[in-house]
Amino acid sequence: MAPRKTKTNDSTTPPAVWLEQILKRWDDYFQRFGRIFDFLIGLQETQTSALAIKNLENRYASFAIDNNSAAMYSLLVKFQSDSRTVQEKSCRITWIGVDEKVDDHTTAAFDREALKEIIDHSGDQELLAEWEAQKIDIRRYPERRDRLTTDRPRIIKITTRNRELRDKFSDQMRRGRLSLTRQFVHSFARKDYTCEELEFDRALRKKAGLLNQQAGKLLYIMRDLSIQKL
Repeated sequence: MAPRKTKTNDSTTPPAVWLEQILKRWDDYFQRFGRIFDFLIGLQETQTSALAIKNLENRYASFAIDNNSAAMYSLLVKFQSDSRTVQEKSCRITWIGVDEKVDDHTTAAFDREALKEIIDHSGDQELLAEWEAQKIDIRRYPERRDRLTTDRPRIIKITTRNRELRDKFSDQMRRGRLSLTRQFVHSFARKDYTCEELEFDRALRKKAGLLNQQAGKLLYIMRDLSIQKL
């Protein structure tokens, strides 16, 4: 009996059909897995970008809110400051054109005497009581004479407790100059203007000056933010 032949491996022998099918399925699987993996990586990058954009939006919104809050706060502070300024000025009289004395001390004493003369002459018991109680303040502005840039006398600011007292005092001052201030023929009293009112007052004064120039004489004067004809 002839001996049995042993089976030897032949590298040239093609693989079995079933193995080819398995390898093909694995190749397809890995290709699909690679595409899924690439998709997941791309999705993660997109999500990261979206989160970054969302972060920027939140930061911008917070920044805008902070800016709006700051703007509103600044506006509120300015409004309160302006309201306080208007309230203070509503109780104050500005006296312009009264000459000064040799020094600040003598000037302050003269100003008080001139003011007291007006109050005494008025005979108004309420004004007299306010003066006696030292509730009427009088001072030159600016307070230091060395800060002046012109030779004109500093203005006098008179502060009362409320607007009613200011109006009453102002009426007395406009009735005519008394002995201590009679020589200051160009002096006058008015309410204490705000910055906007001062600008308007200057513009009207220029206009009144032009009208007087055209008329060839003093025919128009300024009073209480209006041009009046004599």
